[in-house]
Amino acid sequence: MPEDTPQARLAGWKKTALLVSYFFPQHEEPDPDTLGVVTWTDGWEDNFDALAGRLIVPPVVRTLIYSQNPRGVRRWVDVVARESGWDFDRIVPAHFEAPIGAGPREFELAFRFLEDSSIDSFPEEDLRRGLRPIADVISRQL
Repeated sequence: MPEDTPQARLAGWKKTALLVSYFFPQHEEPDPDTLGVVTWTDGWEDNFDALAGRLIVPPVVRTLIYSQNPRGVRRWVDVVARESGWDFDRIVPAHFEAPIGAGPREFELAFRFLEDSSIDSFPEEDLRRGLRPIADVISRQL
């Protein structure tokens, strides 16, 4: 177990953010000898940096929830960003850094993936190892 320091806690929080975003992120490797123990390999911080410090829809929400009804999500985004008349300048996301300085335009841009999944994409290996297989099972159930 790592020493309890502010740096170790920050690293643990970043790893947890990756875990809840992808379920089995690219750089998390199970220990073959000890059940429930993992090792984090080099590169995990780069994958965290791809998520942090900006307004995004987390991979787990995109893949498992919003993909089920992208038109409905798009309608909701249009209401919030255009039709509501709300003139906000900050968003407090449920995860990651908060608040984020963003208004209706930035909010709308965070949902560009609804029209083109290649926009604002996530590391492929993170998706392939955890979220994609789960999403495939869910889509077969529907």
